[in-house]
Amino acid sequence: MNRKWMLAGLGLTAALPTARAQKAPAENGARNNVLFILCDDLRPELECYNHPVVKTPNINRLAESGVVFNRAFCNVPVSGASRASLLTGMRPTRNLFENWNVRVDRQVPEAVTLNQAFQEAGYTTVSNGKIFHHQDEASNRYWDDILPYRNPLDYHTEENLAFMRIQEETGIRKRGWFHEAAGLPEERYLDGRTLRKSVDDLRKLAGRSEPFFLAVGFVRPHLPFVAPKKYWELYPPEEIEIPDNYVLKTDHRIPARALTHWGELLAYRGIPDTGPLSRDAARTMIRGYYACVSFIDALIGQLLDELERLGLADNTTVVLTGDHGWNLGEHGMWCKHSVLETSLRVPLIIRTPGGLQGYRSNEIVELLDLYPTLCDVARLSEPAQLEGESLLPLLRDKQARSKGYAVARWENGFAYVEDRYSYTEWWDKDDRTVDRMLFDHTFDPEENYNVAGKPWYRHVVEELGGRLREARGRRFSE
Repeated sequence: MNRKWMLAGLGLTAALPTARAQKAPAENGARNNVLFILCDDLRPELECYNHPVVKTPNINRLAESGVVFNRAFCNVPVSGASRASLLTGMRPTRNLFENWNVRVDRQVPEAVTLNQAFQEAGYTTVSNGKIFHHQDEASNRYWDDILPYRNPLDYHTEENLAFMRIQEETGIRKRGWFHEAAGLPEERYLDGRTLRKSVDDLRKLAGRSEPFFLAVGFVRPHLPFVAPKKYWELYPPEEIEIPDNYVLKTDHRIPARALTHWGELLAYRGIPDTGPLSRDAARTMIRGYYACVSFIDALIGQLLDELERLGLADNTTVVLTGDHGWNLGEHGMWCKHSVLETSLRVPLIIRTPGGLQGYRSNEIVELLDLYPTLCDVARLSEPAQLEGESLLPLLRDKQARSKGYAVARWENGFAYVEDRYSYTEWWDKDDRTVDRMLFDHTFDPEENYNVAGKPWYRHVVEELGGRLREARGRRFSE
């Protein structure tokens, strides 16, 4: 296929508070609520991004009433680090937000997190599902109510549950299968329970005078691909296509360090310990991902329906995004952990009162920009730590322009994405360049050929190398 296109130890409440006299007063009636929807491993595999197969009618509905950012990028393609960056507004650097296991409360305990900024400004803050990667982050104390996510594997069939019992008893690495299709209702699933709690919260919040910041974190389409059977049935196996570049081109010149070895996937049954996936397994992977995306789309639709039924849609800013991209066989890769666009590009849809409707922006933006954007929307003061730029002008004016680039990192590789090119340098500990990669999207939108070594691109490499070092963040060496 062509793809061009929780926590009792923190004293968290079990229910919404009845009042908070200590909060800053005023202007509540004029301030926007915020519904922030964050999906794990969601790439722009959506109808509103012109995907020819995936069925996402509810996300389409949101897109038609807001702004779709066609070129939005995460700043680091792994959940823990990406969420830490997004929720602090701070750019990942050589020693900051490196991997899945990072914690805001240990790496930057002085940072004002997004939920803290909203709570201190008088908002009722609620977190349901996966927002911070770690459920015991100290910053979770700035939620007035929290539904932590548990057992993200979310298996239901006896076969998979038996495999998990074997793992627990023997300590072997293998979990259950990487996929599961059970004929169960949505509310039996982790994300279904997150949805139900979020709908209940909207009903409670609708009757309050305080504005709210409601964050809803769905764990799918993260592995394993577990979704009700009816969503699998949307995608007949014979209609699933493997990407054209499933096998690397012989003259690709892409450094090995740029290609993920998808170790995350090796923890599941049905995946070979070495070598590529068979084409049948690859089709099942793609089909399972699609099924999970449609499952999440249905839940998002119920959330949007309730927002409208309660009369909250006209004064609520809605944000939908993913924490990073995901590889679905491109270059023979799976999972994330790469600086190629399939790992870095994310969906981003924002609907805000008074904003553009049904507009598609081709401006390059970063997840780093969401924190200052939401501060602008809610008229909050920005903490000094923020390194992104507000997207509010882009939400209101088709002529507005972004800063024009995004910077992302994976391990020692730092990528600079601009209008035509994606350029990456890998640096050693002394900041010396040890490898380069350049894609010219005008001729190679699928990033199949690294042209950094071509003589006629020498001036491009020199110019983008300078821009990358300038843009990589004021805290790079810290």
